[in-house]
Amino acid sequence: MINKKNILLTIILIIFIINSEVVISSTIEATDLFINKVFMSIFPFIIFSNILLYFNYNLFINKLLGKFFSKLFNISKNSISTFILSMLSSHPSNATFIKEKLDKNMIGINEAEKIYSYTFFPSIMFVIGTIGINLLADIKSGFILLMCNYLCNIFIGFSLRNSFNNNYYNNYEENIKFNDGSFFNALKESIINAINSSFIILGNIVIFTIIINLIDVYINISPITSSVFYGLLEMTNGIVRVSNLNIDYNVKLFLISFLLNFSGLAIFFQGSSIISPYKFNYKKILVRKLIFSLLFASIFLFI
Repeated sequence: MINKKNILLTIILIIFIINSEVVISSTIEATDLFINKVFMSIFPFIIFSNILLYFNYNLFINKLLGKFFSKLFNISKNSISTFILSMLSSHPSNATFIKEKLDKNMIGINEAEKIYSYTFFPSIMFVIGTIGINLLADIKSGFILLMCNYLCNIFIGFSLRNSFNNNYYNNYEENIKFNDGSFFNALKESIINAINSSFIILGNIVIFTIIINLIDVYINISPITSSVFYGLLEMTNGIVRVSNLNIDYNVKLFLISFLLNFSGLAIFFQGSSIISPYKFNYKKILVRKLIFSLLFASIFLFI
């Protein structure tokens, strides 16, 4: 019996070969975008975030804000650290933290799906540095976009607070000890993790830039429509394209905020592949993200 996936991969291979010039130019374009717009902004912060995680900085934040988040989202004690860690390390690490707790039976599938819906946080320096400073030349807009993203996730979480009873898992406390290892070990591991994370980001940008440019070869659509469509596929590329559009500034912020809140299918699929052993209702998660992303992005249309 012929495998349908092999047929699809063969078709993709043929398209790549026929359009080899587009594939090569797209790879160069994506690499240039990554090096000049993304890497310089996110790499130092990924290292710093990993150092914080190495020394369990999340436990310090958990002690300060744990009760607040637990009551706000109606989540178990084991899920609070997932929310905080996701804010510090950005997506798709949220899926990694959730899968780890599912594997250890520290949270149930319903709570895991709920948390997954509102922990899609971008890198702080990507929003402030890459978008705010490099793309928009306005650091204030970067901070506003970041706060809008936080509010979007928080309101999604709040809207789901009554969808799960956490009493059982509140009796199962996460056992984490503070790491008192040397700073140099933390720095070494953080650099290695930052390099691995950066290459994953680069790989996604390359693949989806190729897909986007191949679509351009066969379908002719307007710059605004194409920028939003590409952003729905791969967030970084879409945001860069939107930032280059000659449109009203508030409309530009609206589109960027929408894409930033939605995160893009590339990131969503990355996270979904990590937690693939567990069955989530991905359709509901996507619809929920789409609605709230539009809602909170619309703030910029009324500024």
